[in-house]
Amino acid sequence: MTKGGASPGKGPQETFSVGTLTYDKRGLWLVFFWLMWNDFSITLLEQVTSLNAILMRDRGASYTLMASFATIGGLLGMGINPIFSTWSDRCRTRFGRRRPFLLVAAPLFAVSLSGIAFMPDFYHFLTGFESAAAMLSLIPINGEVLFIGLAATVNGLFNAVVLAIFTYYYWDVVPEVVLGRFNSLAKIVTVAAGMVWSFWVIGYAEHHTKIVYIGVSAFCLTIYMVSVWRVREGQYPPPEPRKTSNPLEPITDYFRDCFTEPYYLWIFFGTLLFQLGNLGGNFQFFYLRYDLGMDLATTGWINGVGLLATTLFGLFLGYTTGSWIDRLKPVRVLPATFFVWAGLSLISFFYIRDKESAAVMAVLININMFAFGIALGAVTVELFPRSKIGQFCSAQAFFYQTLIMILNPLVISPFFDWLKFNRGGYLWSAAFQFLAGLVGIKIYYNWKQMRNAERRSDEYIRPHQRC
Repeated sequence: MTKGGASPGKGPQETFSVGTLTYDKRGLWLVFFWLMWNDFSITLLEQVTSLNAILMRDRGASYTLMASFATIGGLLGMGINPIFSTWSDRCRTRFGRRRPFLLVAAPLFAVSLSGIAFMPDFYHFLTGFESAAAMLSLIPINGEVLFIGLAATVNGLFNAVVLAIFTYYYWDVVPEVVLGRFNSLAKIVTVAAGMVWSFWVIGYAEHHTKIVYIGVSAFCLTIYMVSVWRVREGQYPPPEPRKTSNPLEPITDYFRDCFTEPYYLWIFFGTLLFQLGNLGGNFQFFYLRYDLGMDLATTGWINGVGLLATTLFGLFLGYTTGSWIDRLKPVRVLPATFFVWAGLSLISFFYIRDKESAAVMAVLININMFAFGIALGAVTVELFPRSKIGQFCSAQAFFYQTLIMILNPLVISPFFDWLKFNRGGYLWSAAFQFLAGLVGIKIYYNWKQMRNAERRSDEYIRPHQRC
């Protein structure tokens, strides 16, 4: 980090600023370096959580039961996410406003994740006690599934805090003018982490599940904590004072700010459609594993091939793609990536019949997701006010999570349990990705109108200020 200025005997040095932080090129690349490790570790940890569904499904859990556990976690997360997001917006410490939350929540996330693989053993240990066995026998759910689901729910709470604050942390330390380029580099790193998982780790998880949970959690926690410690936040202006001492004021302000403006509601609705489309991915994976009979090593190879293609694309065109998206504006690019994604999902429904065809589609989808990920990572600072970005992001999550946790166990998962047609997950994703693209166009026009109104207001104010 530097204060900028000109070097003796040289021309003006290019600097990049966000808040009170100012970087020269070397300082900016140093921040990128540490945040890339941050992204690498959190991506690997997220990959481990994907095994939770397999642990439950292999023990006979229905889609409806798995969705019910997700709903329980969602209900708890509804209260946690807004509290911690808004709290971090207003927090002021000598370590920053985001890092204290990450330094506490990340270890809890990693430790609780490691414990999930041991839940079946813990269940059988408890059944060795007569009183505990009698109580557990009254529960009409497979005991191993129950314990895995409860442990995954607890882990999901810590994960929600880390993922939310982790994103705000990026926006607080990376200048907005280079967010597209930063996200292109971050995407390359997350793809690399996915390749490590797909080619070398997931196949090992088939027979050494506990080692994978513990090893990945310990490794990722170490590099995550170091990277968070190395990237310091700047100084923030004092938070807006509360209008009254009424303890309900923060809650009423939260809902009034976030849920009364159509501009924000359209954004929330578009995110809901995107997340509904993502639910199809679960059934697509189960189609490969259970309908086509692929083991974890094979599904990992398919995903790894797609990620390898994305890595090559990112190495040659990633930075250029990020710069291009910076110039075009992410809010313009995002709808196009949804339409391409919808078309690829539709093709996948008809085309995927073996690992080779699945690998071909994985390549195409992952390349599109590279551009999608860059645009999505940068679009939030365009759409939401920076001073309350945590608050609006939590409201966005609150909106779609509430509806998904209602629809998933009551409608979506029972529908697929009844349908017994996992390949339909491709059609499901295509439909909602297409709808998300349409809403994305509406969001762009709303954003454009807002920007034009701000310009007209600025042009009116400046002449009057001169007078």
